[in-house]
Amino acid sequence: MRSLLEPLILYLVLFLPGIMTSTGAIPVSFSSGQHLLRLFSYNMPALALVWFLLRNEKTAHALARPSPHDLLICALSLAALIAVGSLLSALSSRLRLQSMTLETPDDALGWFVLCLSCLGTGYLEESWFRLYLPLKLGNAGFLRGTAIALSTLLFALCHCYEGMWGVLNAALAGAVLSFFVWKKKSFHGIALAHTLYNTLAYLSV
Repeated sequence: MRSLLEPLILYLVLFLPGIMTSTGAIPVSFSSGQHLLRLFSYNMPALALVWFLLRNEKTAHALARPSPHDLLICALSLAALIAVGSLLSALSSRLRLQSMTLETPDDALGWFVLCLSCLGTGYLEESWFRLYLPLKLGNAGFLRGTAIALSTLLFALCHCYEGMWGVLNAALAGAVLSFFVWKKKSFHGIALAHTLYNTLAYLSV
């Protein structure tokens, strides 16, 4: 149980506050200052902490070794994420369910900041949910499949502010990204796909 204490505390510290303070279906106004503040006061320090804790995990470092293969995995996983998201969006629209709305940046600087913010979020969430947590659960004695399932469930719960369809989308996206990182051995590919998918969510508004 002691080996599970570290990931439990990290989850509560890194992700629970965001779940509790998210605005749900209320329009989220875009602010370059807020995104930059979040990037440098939260995303980057949290990402550094996760990778510090992964410093002795050879598997994580092997998966995170950059390769041209990452570009192919990025394209494939992004296509899968878009397919899942589009299907669920169509279903929720048909059922006339309310969903979270986003406000887009007004200028080029805002879009640049947004891309940086999405990059920070993509790398942080993939580092924690697709590498750190499955590896820590594996070290605690969980089978790989069980560890991935639990990390995907916790990833989905982080999106509860988006409603039922947001949670389902996150669960399916987590399963897709887990497949690509563990079966196709590409961390940067899925992190970039996650980044692009989040950015496209703003472009599609």
